[in-house]
Amino acid sequence: MLGSRTRTRSRVAVTLFAGLVMVSPCLHGQQPKASAPEKYQFKIGVLPFVDNTGSGGEEVGSAVSRAVQAELTHSTSLIGRVLKLSEGMSADDVDGEKATEIGKSGNVDVVLVGMVLEATSDESQKSIQSPSIFGQTAGGSARSVKSVVTLQGVLYNVVDGKKIDSIRVTGRATDRKVGAEVSTDFGSISSGGSSFERSPIGKALHDAVAQMVKKIAADQSKMVRNQPTAEAPK
Repeated sequence: MLGSRTRTRSRVAVTLFAGLVMVSPCLHGQQPKASAPEKYQFKIGVLPFVDNTGSGGEEVGSAVSRAVQAELTHSTSLIGRVLKLSEGMSADDVDGEKATEIGKSGNVDVVLVGMVLEATSDESQKSIQSPSIFGQTAGGSARSVKSVVTLQGVLYNVVDGKKIDSIRVTGRATDRKVGAEVSTDFGSISSGGSSFERSPIGKALHDAVAQMVKKIAADQSKMVRNQPTAEAPK
């Protein structure tokens, strides 16, 4: 009988201890931690860039906007969307007011109006001569290509049409080849494929795009979330 009472008191003590452990955070004013709310991902609409380079490529502006959209998706938590212009509208015709209207139709929070200000390549070539070996020398030519691409972009909140930021960035790249052809045509961005990507002008463009996207991501605190109507496309 005594052993039975002892076992009963032991069970009660264990139960009370377990209850104290469970309520002790509340006794010390601590509340269970709630899961952090999911961070909202702003949607950035990218309009075709104005081509101010005189490259002559019809799809240059659209190709640059796709490059910016791809970099937004790749390196940030932002959602990039390529926005199309209405039939008959040129990228040169788009101002802040029209841009925000297009952004509302595209159900984005922020719209980017961009321009390619500069896309140049400077070439230099010089002869080179190797040291003489047994009275024989070998010569050749060294060709260097330096490319510069400057982009400008203006960000607008779609909700109120207010300008968030004006961004200007410059990308640079240099390529040195011996007796090789190196693409320097910015207009080939749409048709050059991998050869354009590997060229100094292509590398300079991607450098500029990466810089621009980094600055866009830094402006998130200034962005306003768009609340589309029920009829707006999702």
